[in-house]
Amino acid sequence: MIAYDDVSGHNKARQCKIRQDEAKQSRQSEARQDKAGQSKDTQELSNVAVPRKYPPLSTPVLNERPLVLTTHLVPSLPINLFEVFVEAIEVATEKPVVLLYEPRSDRPIAKEVADIAILPANREWEDGKLLPVSFSFEHHLNKDNSSCVYADVIVASDRAQHVQDIIDFRGHRCSLPDRKKNTGAATLLFNYLYTKGENPAFFGNILDADTQVATLQMVAGKQAEIGILESPVIKCHKNTLPGIDSLHILTSLGPLPPYRIMVRKTFSDILAKKITTYLLNLNQDKKWIDRFAPFGVIGFTKNFEKLYNFDGIKSVITSVPYY
Repeated sequence: MIAYDDVSGHNKARQCKIRQDEAKQSRQSEARQDKAGQSKDTQELSNVAVPRKYPPLSTPVLNERPLVLTTHLVPSLPINLFEVFVEAIEVATEKPVVLLYEPRSDRPIAKEVADIAILPANREWEDGKLLPVSFSFEHHLNKDNSSCVYADVIVASDRAQHVQDIIDFRGHRCSLPDRKKNTGAATLLFNYLYTKGENPAFFGNILDADTQVATLQMVAGKQAEIGILESPVIKCHKNTLPGIDSLHILTSLGPLPPYRIMVRKTFSDILAKKITTYLLNLNQDKKWIDRFAPFGVIGFTKNFEKLYNFDGIKSVITSVPYY
């Protein structure tokens, strides 16, 4: 016969052993979860695209006055594009180049500072002169690799299957980035509607966007059902802005005049020629093509003042009220 005290002691020992086993199992379970979490974190990190680092191609003399390049295309086009462009200018001129950008569309070129300016087609610089060269962007309508720019009409992907043409968006909300300009994506859109016998009152509500990136965001965020913007903007931001993969290009319009690459009127003719020649031959160098490729730039090509003759481009009608 087992004494009561012995039975009680045996039960206590057994319960203690059970608790120890449960604690051990709990620790093992937590360890497996931690390991799984670390594995998941590692996998997620491995899927993050790290921008590729390129060795510098320019070796300018840094102890002399730098050239100053200013761009008025940011943030519609990313500053990274112009960082690559600046390096190409440094190689062409063998001079250091300082990069400035002005994101506010109502600001003039800093004429006392800037040597080189990159501007939208609808901007002018009275103290500057046009270089006979500009970017050439990849686009299915740009079959001859010209410097002209095309515009894409974007809609949400979940609406694309229910529409076939811009006309199907009568009464809907439309986002426009440059409605008040004398030429631009908005002008192309309204010219198209004009050919269909329509006017700006065609849309139920027009949302003015401060930038072309804002138009992308408005359509992706369902603030507007339709929008139009320059094609290079979509290419440059397709991997950086949330929601772009939910957009569908309904159609493309154009072309628009090229982006302007200008130098101040007192700029050295020798340096201007060096820059022009280098850029026109740049597409023969794979290193440069690889550097510009993420931004949809396939090279540089000739540009002409006659491409900025806007007489044939009908301005947006402003006498009709917008809501």
